Amino acid sequence: MELKEFTVGELMSKSYIISENGNALIIDPGAEGEKLYNYLQENGLILKYIINTHGHFDHIAANQYLKEKTGAEILGHPKLDSKLKDPNLNLSQVFMQQKIKSPALDRPLNDNDLLDFENLKLRVLYTPGHSADGISIYLENNKILFSGDCIFAAGVGRTDLSDSSFQQLINSIEEKLFSLPEDTVFYPGHGPKGTISTFKNRVWPAVK
Repeated sequence: MELKEFTVGELMSKSYIISENGNALIIDPGAEGEKLYNYLQENGLILKYIINTHGHFDHIAANQYLKEKTGAEILGHPKLDSKLKDPNLNLSQVFMQQKIKSPALDRPLNDNDLLDFENLKLRVLYTPGHSADGISIYLENNKILFSGDCIFAAGVGRTDLSDSSFQQLINSIEEKLFSLPEDTVFYPGHGPKGTISTFKNRVWPAVK
């Protein structure tokens, strides 16, 4: 498995391309679709899936570009779909005065779904709190988590948005993420990676 990390857009969002056997998936193509596509082209990769951890504009803005270029399926929580189509709900109109839209969801991902990709098994964890459509993706055999804007190396996602809930965020973290092995490495939607152990023991007591 090859994991490539990109920092994209004005909000410095993280996009992750996972590849295996010439096929690839991308998690949160938040901007700069051409840069992401060029990486695929340069490495001879066929993009199969676009996975959005949630529907805020800084995580979906390159969906349309990559969908048009590759035909990859867009995957995410069922509640994602309305945000893909509505610049107010995905906050691009509110924060950026832009009308960012994405093609519709091709396949819903529900809590505990298992996505088989080449030799990898991706477990879907429904982790609302920052956003009602929030999911995290756990690579079971690799002990790698893509946490979106649920948790960061030094904090948690904001919960002052229209469909945010701090109590839901607490539940997502304590019931879902803390059930993972403590040496799980997580890659968040912004900033550097961390481990569940470090977050649990150093970050969470200060946040909660």
